[in-house]
Amino acid sequence: MVQVVALVDSGQRQATFAQSLSSAFRKAGFDLRLATHRQLVADVTLSQSGGREVTVDPDRPLLWLSPGDPVRWTTPDDRFVATEVFAAARSIAYVTRSPVVNRPSAVSLCGSFPGSSALAVRRSRQHGLSGMAVRAERFTGSWLPDGALGELEVHDYSLGRSSYGVAPDAKGPFRRRKAVRSAGLIKVRVIGDRTITTTSVDPSTLELSVRIASSFDLDMAIVWWLIHDGGPTLARIECWAWDAGFDANFDEVAEATVAWLCARLSPARHVE
Repeated sequence: MVQVVALVDSGQRQATFAQSLSSAFRKAGFDLRLATHRQLVADVTLSQSGGREVTVDPDRPLLWLSPGDPVRWTTPDDRFVATEVFAAARSIAYVTRSPVVNRPSAVSLCGSFPGSSALAVRRSRQHGLSGMAVRAERFTGSWLPDGALGELEVHDYSLGRSSYGVAPDAKGPFRRRKAVRSAGLIKVRVIGDRTITTTSVDPSTLELSVRIASSFDLDMAIVWWLIHDGGPTLARIECWAWDAGFDANFDEVAEATVAWLCARLSPARHVE
């Protein structure tokens, strides 16, 4: 039986998703181990000698679903240890030869996804998706009115308030983005080449969601769209699956994750 390790916050923020993953992998004949980053690091050995490639022992499929263990730093030593644990876990996920969901890269914690979702939306146009409408966010310390920008939705961080245009008492700093009135917000979950939604979505938007996730080397992602008369506008991209706001069916997403892994394992790996 193949053992798969899932790095999830199974005690708090991803508890329900973790339960669905355990059930789905058990039904498919896998031994799924729910682990923290610290537990993964304690269980794995990385070695390299004579200029050879780094080896991972044991080398197992990995679900990279949590950016770190939920810890409270009370001393500088605690912070140092937590940072070292995360760095070691990321190294394991990076160099293992087995399939890894949302494998981190040398430039990102999750695929090649940038540290800011707003930046990811803007960069999506650089991945062969130049004709796509995006609702990119921009940030500024002071407001410089520009009528050429058109109607904007502006959030004033000092007041914690959003408005169309700049409020008279606004102080900044600001986040601004294109205003899209009377638009419906939908989420498309992408797992491999499979999409899961709770509403009816145009097939072309689903296909585009898969392309966006793939452009950032994400096997699992959430793509947010604003649907309006002018067509879909890309609003946000996320790479972590938290229980809060989990609009899709947990079990369906878990089953899609199993299918993704099975498609990447050779038949020989299913039996030991």
